[in-house]
Amino acid sequence: MLSACGVMCSECPAYHGADRGAAHQRRVAKAWQRIYGLEEAPEHISCGGCLGTERDLFHTSRRCRARRCCLRNGFGSCGECPMERCGDLEHAQAVWDGVPALADRLSRADVLEYAAPYLGHRERLAAIRERESSPRRGVEPGQVR
Repeated sequence: MLSACGVMCSECPAYHGADRGAAHQRRVAKAWQRIYGLEEAPEHISCGGCLGTERDLFHTSRRCRARRCCLRNGFGSCGECPMERCGDLEHAQAVWDGVPALADRLSRADVLEYAAPYLGHRERLAAIRERESSPRRGVEPGQVR
C-alpha cells in the first residue's frame, strides 16, 4: 500500500502495529526515538495506511494536506494527480527527504526495518506519473482542490 506522497505504508513498521502486538510497538517506539528523535507512546505505533480511515490513521498523518487532497479527489496517490507542481505534496515529501542521510549511518537491519519504507518516495510517484500518461483520468489541471 502506497501513501499519498509515495511512502510504502505497507512496509512501515507502524502499519497495523497494534495487530503485531505490544512488544512490536515498544520496539518501534524505541527505534524511532533512537533514529528519528520521535517521542511516541508505544500504543500509538499503529496505522492502517495514510489513505485509510481516520480511526486507523497514525496521528501525524491526520493533518497532511496531500493525503486529504487524494481522498477528496479519489486518487490512490499524488502520482495520479494532473497537477505538475503542488505545495501540499512538496511539504509531505519534504518530511522524508532526510531519511537517506540517516540511512547511511544505520545498520542494515535498521535500514530495512525503519528507513526503507520512506526511501525512494519521490521516485515512486514519478514512476506512477509516467504510467498515468495524459489525459489523466479525465481530470483537468485546476480542477483539483
